[in-house]
Amino acid sequence: MNDSGEGNTKDILFVAAIRIFAKKGYKGATVREICKLAGAANLNSINYYFGGKDNLYKNILDSIFSDYQKRKDSQLKVMQKKSTPEERLRSFIHIYCEMLYAGGELATDLSTIFIAEMSRPSYYLSEMAKKYMVPQADELTAILQDILGPNTSTQTVRDCGISIIGAIGYYGFTWPLLSQIYSDLPNMQRYYTHLADRVFQFSLGGLRAVRRTIATGAKLPRRNSKG
Repeated sequence: MNDSGEGNTKDILFVAAIRIFAKKGYKGATVREICKLAGAANLNSINYYFGGKDNLYKNILDSIFSDYQKRKDSQLKVMQKKSTPEERLRSFIHIYCEMLYAGGELATDLSTIFIAEMSRPSYYLSEMAKKYMVPQADELTAILQDILGPNTSTQTVRDCGISIIGAIGYYGFTWPLLSQIYSDLPNMQRYYTHLADRVFQFSLGGLRAVRRTIATGAKLPRRNSKG
């Protein structure tokens, strides 16, 4: 095979695997189904290109979890001009929404795999978290600390960050239901920029309210350690 043919076959297998893993889950997906969907007659194709089903699944997870950083890197020059923490927060939210919702049907399949990974974690999740999610969480924490002020507790900053990510992710998890309740909603690929703007506005309002509360010396609600 020439390089062009190999690259094309590998890409086709990769997309086919995303489709099958999203539909059947990791355990339910078979090499035979992936190869059939990809039009690959040789069942050893996955071993040849990816080193087996396990490593193929890991490659897909790596693609999912690394997507934020790739998108951020592509906008690095623009990001470097963001001088205020509020502007950096807006960029963070917009990139995150774009990452989750801009890719159409394939993005939906990737989101399905991500959701399945959250409910039934594979042994790769710890590696993905350390490699990709910890740096993202640190980035968001630094932005929020700048907005909330140096006297804000780590737990408060963390809770605010989780609330922002939760607001973004909730739409993806519940979109099939939301589109039934609100029939005039466009598809997510058209809606995500609007969503990013609303999440930013709502989050910034909440963050400023938290900062005012801290400035007055009032106590924020505490998490019940007994659950």
